[in-house]
This record gives sequence, structure tokens and C-alpha cells, in this order.
Amino acid sequence: MAQRKEKTHASLNHEPAARTPGNEARTALRLAVGDRVVYASHGIGRVESREHQRASGEMLVLVFENGMRVTLPLERAQNALRALSGEAELEEVQRTLGGDSPPAALEHWSRRHRNAQAKLVGGSVGGLAEIVRDGAHRERARLKGGTAPIRNQLYRTARKLLAAEVAAARGIEPDTADAWIGLQIDGNGLTARRMRGASDAESGAKS
Repeated sequence: MAQRKEKTHASLNHEPAARTPGNEARTALRLAVGDRVVYASHGIGRVESREHQRASGEMLVLVFENGMRVTLPLERAQNALRALSGEAELEEVQRTLGGDSPPAALEHWSRRHRNAQAKLVGGSVGGLAEIVRDGAHRERARLKGGTAPIRNQLYRTARKLLAAEVAAARGIEPDTADAWIGLQIDGNGLTARRMRGASDAESGAKS
């Protein structure tokens, strides 16, 4: 079991930092102990420690909610990690989710799948929103046509990651964040704004 974890750890340390079209510009991060950051398709992690190793230089240790720990060289971390989204990014996510998907007929499914994979690995919140919007629209189209939706793991992974980031950024529960995502896709912006107001009031009451 320990050997398996070690292998996963090593593969995470050496995967390339993907840059995909549409990635947000990465601002310089402090990467201080306790900071929350986003690590592409792994989701939100917390900087647990910074260690200096004689052979490798300064190393950053991240811990995720599922208990997984990842060690990255500082230079690699500065390229691979990004800050948690703020309201400006979430407003863009809202616009993306409420927009139209590109016509499916213009792109072969295999190319569409590769593009979605690249967006997921790239880790931009805008890319996640595009995967979620397009996946939800395809599921809806299949249901309207009387066909059972295909289980799209990329879509479900992206939706889970997006909901987790919205929840962390706004201080709400992931289920509430996922409901907000659904409302954006359905075009029910008024209800979504009311939910946002309720979550702000809830956050104010807790503080």
C-alpha cells in the first residue's frame, strides 16, 4: 500500500505543467504555510510546509481534503499552482455557464474529448466552467431526444472541482455551490442572485 502511494506521489511531482488556451494569467503566489491554492485537476490544497533539501532546494508540501500529500519543488509549484478564484473570476464563470455551447456538429467527439481533457489538466476555472456547461448541454440534449445520457467522467470531475472552488471562494457548502452552477446553466440568474445574497447573509452571521 505504501509503495502505491509513493508511486502516485512521484507521478504527481513529475507531471508537466499544462498550459492551455484560455488559462488565466498566473499571478505570483506567496505560497506561505496555510495558504489555499488550486492544483489543476487535483483541486484545492493547503500549503502544509516549506522545506529546504540540500539536493533538491526548497520544496513545498501540499495537503488535500482527502488526505493526499504532494511535494513539489518551489519553482514547479509557482508554475503549477494558482490562487483560489475571486469574485471577478466567478462572475466570468457565471457568464460562461449561462452561455451557449459550440455546435457539436462542428467538432468530432474525439477532438472534443481531447480538448476537455486539456482544459481539466490545465486547471483554469474558466476551462472547468466550459467543460461543465458543454457537458450539461449534451446531457440535456440526449434526454430531450429520449436517449439516456452517457456517463461523462470528465464532465462530472470538472463539475465537482468547480463546485468545490465556488464553495471555498464564497464560504458555502459544496451542495449549495453545485445548485448555483445548475441555476446558471438553466439561465435562472435571478434565483441564483437570491442564493448568493442568502449565502452572504449566512457568512455574515457566522463572522
